[in-house]
Amino acid sequence: MKITLKKIFQQIGLKCDEDIVINGIEFDSRKIKKGNLFVAISGHISDGHTFIQAAIDNGAAVVIGEKKLKEAVSVPYYQVDNSRALLSQLANAFFQEPQYKHKVIGITGTNGKTTTAYMLHHILTTNGKSASLIGTVGYIINGKQHESSLTTPDAITLQKMIYESIDDYVVMEVSSHGLDQYRVACPLFDYALFTNLTHEHLDYHLDLETYYQTKKKLFNCLKTEGKAIVGTYTLWGERLYRELYNEKVRIFSYGQKKRKETIYLKSYTSTPTATFIVQDYGEEYQIQMKIPGKHNLLNALGSYICARDMGFSPGEVISALEKFEGAPGRFEEILTPIGAKVIIDYAHTPDGLSHALETATYCINNDLYHIFGFRGNRDCSKRKEMVEISQKYCHHVFLTLDDLNGIEKERMVKELFELSYPYANVSVIEDRTEAISQTLDLLQKGDGLIITGKGPEKYKERYNYPTLTDKETVLRFLQDSIIYDEKIRDQEQKR
Repeated sequence: MKITLKKIFQQIGLKCDEDIVINGIEFDSRKIKKGNLFVAISGHISDGHTFIQAAIDNGAAVVIGEKKLKEAVSVPYYQVDNSRALLSQLANAFFQEPQYKHKVIGITGTNGKTTTAYMLHHILTTNGKSASLIGTVGYIINGKQHESSLTTPDAITLQKMIYESIDDYVVMEVSSHGLDQYRVACPLFDYALFTNLTHEHLDYHLDLETYYQTKKKLFNCLKTEGKAIVGTYTLWGERLYRELYNEKVRIFSYGQKKRKETIYLKSYTSTPTATFIVQDYGEEYQIQMKIPGKHNLLNALGSYICARDMGFSPGEVISALEKFEGAPGRFEEILTPIGAKVIIDYAHTPDGLSHALETATYCINNDLYHIFGFRGNRDCSKRKEMVEISQKYCHHVFLTLDDLNGIEKERMVKELFELSYPYANVSVIEDRTEAISQTLDLLQKGDGLIITGKGPEKYKERYNYPTLTDKETVLRFLQDSIIYDEKIRDQEQKR
C-alpha cells in the first residue's frame, strides 16, 4: 500500500506540501524499511527520538516527533505536540479508515471484557455472521487464530488488523492502557460497551478517578451514529451513564433495576447456572445460561442489548447465549475422577476474585481450596484485600508465585509469607506447579479447587514441572493419578 505524505496529512487535518510517497508506518526503528514513515515516540522505557538516525539509516523517508532536533537530518522532519496520539490517526488514514468496512464493537471495564467479547462473537457467528475478535486471550481474524501479547494491540497493528479483516463485524476488548497510550484514538466504534470499574491498575494510573477518566475515553471513539451501552450496577457505571447522557451520547444502560430501559433485567438467579428474565419492549424472555455467576448474567445482559440493537431477534440472541460455554480460562471447570471440581479463572482484582469465589462456593458441596499469587511490578495496593477475601471464602488458601516481571523471587516469596501470617488457613507453596500438585492430593469427593490469576495464559517462569499453563498442569497431574491408580489395581489383581 502506498500514499503520499500530503494526502495522509490532509486526512488528519495537518498541512504538508511534500509529495513523498509513504509505503508504511513504524514507531520501531528496527522495523523500518525503505520508504516508511518513522514516528518517534517518547515511551515509558525508551525514547524513540534517540533512534531517529537509525530509522533514517534503515530507509525512513520522513520522520515525525515531538522534540526539536539538535542537528538537522537528511529527510523531512515534522515536529508535533503529541506523536503518540498522532500515530493512531496516521495509521487509520494510511489504512484508509478500515473501520467503515465493518460494524465495530469496543468493550472496556475492569472485569468482564473478555467474557462479553466472546459472548458477542458467539452470538454473531452462531447466527451466520463472520466476526473478528481482538482481545486478551487471542485474536481471531478471518477465521484464523493468532496469539496476543496485548489486550489492545499497538495503533499500527490494530489498524492493520481491521484493514485486513474481511469479516462483517469486529469485536474488541479495549484496555485502559490502550486508551491512555492512544492505541485507540479515532472514531472506530459503532458500539462502545462499559462493563464496570473496580480497584485495578493503580500501579499505572494515579488513582481511581484517573483510571475512570481513561476508561471514559472509549466513548470519544464512537462513530457519528455510534451508541454507548453502560453497565450501571456500579457507582462508576451510574456516573458514566449520567455524564454521557448529559453529553447527548446515544446510550443504553443495563443492570440497574431502578431504570427501566426498553430492555432491562427483571429477575435472576445466579447459581447453579445464571438464569434471568429480560423485559424486551414489553415482552418477557427467560435465558438459561450454561455458566454460573451474577457477573456472567450481567455480561450476557450487556451482550443481549448490543445484539438486539444490531438487529438480531430475541430468539436468535437467546439461542446463542444458552449455548455459550464460556471464554477460555474464565471459570473453566474440570471434574476429577473422584468427584471433586477444579476451576481455573483469570480473576486478578478484588471484585473479580470475590465474584469468582462466591460463585465457586455454590458449585461445590464441601471444602473450597484456592491457589493464587501476585505478579511482580503490578499494583501492590490490592494484595492484602485479596488475601483477606480469599481466606473468608475458602477452607484453605495457598499463595504461590505468578510472573515475577523482573522482581527478585526472594522478595516476592517474602511478601507472600508476610501476607499469609495473619491467617491460620493461608500458607505458601513457592512453586506454582507444586502448589497445584499438592492441593489436588488434598481434594476429596465434593471438594473444589479454584486457581486464579492466569486463566489460559502461559507461564513466564520455569517451575518444577514442565507444564505451560494452569490447565495443562491440572490435567497432567490428574492423568498421572489415573495411570498410578491403574498400576496399583493391576498389581493387586496379579496378587
